Amino acid sequence: MKPAIWWLTWPAGLVLLGFAALFLGATGATWPDVWTSLGADPEGQAAIIARYRLPRVAAGALVGLHFGLAGAILQVVLRNPLADPTIFGVSGGASMAVVLAMSAAIAVAPPSESINVATNYLPLAWLPPIALSGALIATAVVIALAWDHRLGTISPTRMVLMGVVLGAILNAAVMALVLSLSESRTELAILWLSGSLYARGFENLWPALPWTVAGVALTLALMPSLSALRFDSQTAQSLGVRLKLAVPLSIAGAAALAASAVAVAGPVGFVGLLAPHMAGWLGGVRLGERLWASAAIGAGLVVAADALGRIVIAPAEMPVGIVTSLIGAPVFAALLTRKYRRLHATVGE
Repeated sequence: MKPAIWWLTWPAGLVLLGFAALFLGATGATWPDVWTSLGADPEGQAAIIARYRLPRVAAGALVGLHFGLAGAILQVVLRNPLADPTIFGVSGGASMAVVLAMSAAIAVAPPSESINVATNYLPLAWLPPIALSGALIATAVVIALAWDHRLGTISPTRMVLMGVVLGAILNAAVMALVLSLSESRTELAILWLSGSLYARGFENLWPALPWTVAGVALTLALMPSLSALRFDSQTAQSLGVRLKLAVPLSIAGAAALAASAVAVAGPVGFVGLLAPHMAGWLGGVRLGERLWASAAIGAGLVVAADALGRIVIAPAEMPVGIVTSLIGAPVFAALLTRKYRRLHATVGE
């Protein structure tokens, strides 16, 4: 595929997918409904699309873009096809920080019940920085435990193991905190922790947009280093990459993208794993093409998974995080099995 077509295909596909998602929900919609919803003062079904489905599609696209790009960066930096913000404890650290802040807010000033647990308990503008602080702390812990002092950089294998362990500990701690809440608040918190776009509006997106801009800008600035980091550490150093700066900064950028996505929708699993692999399967060869496609495919995955979750058990709905986990877990198992077989074959030789 020619570069120009590659760069234009993904945004066009995402727009078409988002437009199709406007038709899906507990109640159907027609072309006139969707068209009217894009105008001023829509009524009836058009008003439902404008007030609920359109912001939800936008939220899904933003969340997926963040997770897709974060996963691609982690896979490049760690040279590990299994890298994903969920697996490495980034999402767990962000969730832990938000739940801790939420619990503190409840203790200080118990709020009224609401369908939107995170935004009801905490101001929207606080969520991305709170989630980011937790993600960065978790990332720093994993980096410290995985740092190879002989090479002066991170051991990818050790980081996988430490990330999985820390993620499991954080998830257990988060659930323990949630279960300490009252029954009604527990239900709301579990909905958020399952990764949900339920009741998300444009007001949920604005606090996360600065992190989108910052994450994309940092990725562009680190492109030369990321290109070199695809090779082994010695090769990257020979190409002039300062590993002690480039590696932690790249991982911190990925953590910031994932954390701000968690602030919007909760931990949506496996998007960061699936999107880069799909970009590779569809022909992304150059690093820039792969990162671009990973971001767009991640956005499309979340939008599609959310639309599927709205119709598969309608009039109830399945959180988008559950849908992506049902898709991503078997893929993760297949990738892990393939990597084990390759390693076993290499050792056998």
